[in-house]
Amino acid sequence: MRHIRIAIIGTGAVGSTIAYTLVLKNSATEIVLIDTDTERCQGEVMDLVDVMGFSRTTKIYQGTYADAKKADIIIISAGKPQKIGESRSALLEANKAIMKSILSELRGLNVEALLMVVTNPLDSLTYYVQQWCELPRAQVFGTGTFLDSQRLKHLISSFAGVAVQSVEAFVLGEHGDSQIVAWSATRIAGGPVENHGITVEMKQELARVVKAEAYEIIKTKGATFYGIAACVAQLCDMIIYDSKQVVPVSWYHERYNVCMSLPVIVGKSGVEKVLPYSLSDEEVQGLELSAALLRKRLL
Repeated sequence: MRHIRIAIIGTGAVGSTIAYTLVLKNSATEIVLIDTDTERCQGEVMDLVDVMGFSRTTKIYQGTYADAKKADIIIISAGKPQKIGESRSALLEANKAIMKSILSELRGLNVEALLMVVTNPLDSLTYYVQQWCELPRAQVFGTGTFLDSQRLKHLISSFAGVAVQSVEAFVLGEHGDSQIVAWSATRIAGGPVENHGITVEMKQELARVVKAEAYEIIKTKGATFYGIAACVAQLCDMIIYDSKQVVPVSWYHERYNVCMSLPVIVGKSGVEKVLPYSLSDEEVQGLELSAALLRKRLL
């Protein structure tokens, strides 16, 4: 594997767990952590160094934006965290200001770098970061509904009694309350979900559970970080190994004039292609509504 440097900006619960996951997955040669809370950041580095004996990662250190500018992949997880009962969209103004400050520090970054947004509200912030960043749009994207789709796949696999890998399912649109499930394109072992007893009522319940899961986790333990860390690490591997997997991540779509999640190919160049997809009329309407709500928040 070639030398890979990954920079993580924001080392709270999410950022530090991303770093830990990357170390265990041997995803990077070098990981640099950056945070305004330098003491906390130093502590995270000290803790992570103890894991290096179990990994091929050769260097973990506390750095600056100058280090981030030289990274191959930049992950932004800094921001105000979501509180119990708080919607992701309520975080917009505070985290928009944080993003703008971070992007102003990243002037002159590696022109081949890829930048991944993890902070909520994910889609709105990805849109702004694409506007403010020097990189081409293809190299800037957000984690989007990748995590929501994994949650859905797990629920479907549990009900059907099959491995998660046998389920193909996409949550599309906003990483938030207006997201939709593309049931018309959902498959279990290549066949429709109805073959496994999933009714209309069950589809509605599964979609509700997926949408509510983050709120439930925040209510019980204060934050979500394991699932999103695994998604970020997987996206990093898709980039590093140019695996060209199809995943729903947040990216700008001219048709909707917003960043939101649709199935795309992710490889070493970032978002390489938006794939055509078939949706029912009801799902198309739901996606249009999701896009409209996202556009409204940008005004």
